[in-house]
Amino acid sequence: MKKKIGLLWTNPYSGNRGVSALTYSVLYVLDNISKEYNIEFEYYVIGTAMTRTDKDIVKIDESVKVPIENVRCLIPLGIKKKLKVLLHLSDFRKYSQFDYVMDIGEGDSYTDIYGLERFLALNYTKKKFKKEGIKQMLLPQTIGPFNNIDVKKEAIKTLEECNVILVRDRQSYNFIKEETNQKRISEIMDVAFFMPYKKNEFSHDYVNVGLNVSALLWNGGYTRNNQFGLTSDYQKIIYDVIDYFLSLQNVKLHLVPHVVELGYNIENDYAISYQLFSEYKNDRLILAPFFLDPIIAKNYISGLDFFAGARMHACIAAFSSIVPVFPMAYSRKFNGLFIDTLDYNYMGDLVNQKSSEILNSIKNSFKKREVLKEIIQTRMNTTVMERGKLLKQ
Repeated sequence: MKKKIGLLWTNPYSGNRGVSALTYSVLYVLDNISKEYNIEFEYYVIGTAMTRTDKDIVKIDESVKVPIENVRCLIPLGIKKKLKVLLHLSDFRKYSQFDYVMDIGEGDSYTDIYGLERFLALNYTKKKFKKEGIKQMLLPQTIGPFNNIDVKKEAIKTLEECNVILVRDRQSYNFIKEETNQKRISEIMDVAFFMPYKKNEFSHDYVNVGLNVSALLWNGGYTRNNQFGLTSDYQKIIYDVIDYFLSLQNVKLHLVPHVVELGYNIENDYAISYQLFSEYKNDRLILAPFFLDPIIAKNYISGLDFFAGARMHACIAAFSSIVPVFPMAYSRKFNGLFIDTLDYNYMGDLVNQKSSEILNSIKNSFKKREVLKEIIQTRMNTTVMERGKLLKQ
């Protein structure tokens, strides 16, 4: 008999290729488990901004094509005063039939740094499935931070009621161990490390450098007033980084958007990258394509010789394809993963470092890129490989 699995808080169609990478990666890992242990799964995907609510097939590679059914999210986002359940009886019948719910929390959304409303939405679904008596596993994700004490208390209570919690970084693991009574906790790895790819090949006449510009940081966060408390002037850093690499005659600089949407919205990396590309009009400044899915994005990034960016899954795509990478952190999710879990210290901290410090660190990391590549290769063959085996158990 097939096991019905609800994959919660993810979306294969999201323009945020980090969010869609989570869906592709989870399906890829579960498909491997299904084949290895001869267990049949049915997948129901429940995410925000779901563009379709029907059956589909997610093509991961030529040999892995996974059937899914998309269902409506339990609750709508965008409600200011209270959360209302979508009363679609057919959907509730599907929810009640799940054998397991695997909640990946969009990777980093179980926190209050993106606003109270998002936390309440993610917290509501956990409480709802607990009430229905359906087993819940939190897939590898960042837990916290929680800046509001009341939010923190509510999160602790909810986390203690989950059946199993998997986290992707040491700081999240320490939070669960120190702040809750939850015992079924394991530190694994972000599932996007295991997403397959085909290595791209660029011309070796130039050193190919990738730069991801986060529209969210460029615009000052959702509040547009430096929501994440950056010490650094993010826009100045981006201009300085572009100017530096274009001053090197042997470099081609690729602007690599990892959140791609239509129109000028606050999240759209592509819009900001296009703006910069048009502004410079330089033959050695390249605008990457509009990536249709996260694997195409990873394929492109895999061919670069060096990469820097503030979208964490763009940096994971680089790291997991053995590309020397310089993450630009705006949240402890970066520090917890790259520094604490991967013991990889080539990173900038936009919250605590000045713009000049980060620029100098990028320059130094670029010059030492062969050293970075060796470190990454070692981490992929040890820490990441070990966590991958643990994830499948």
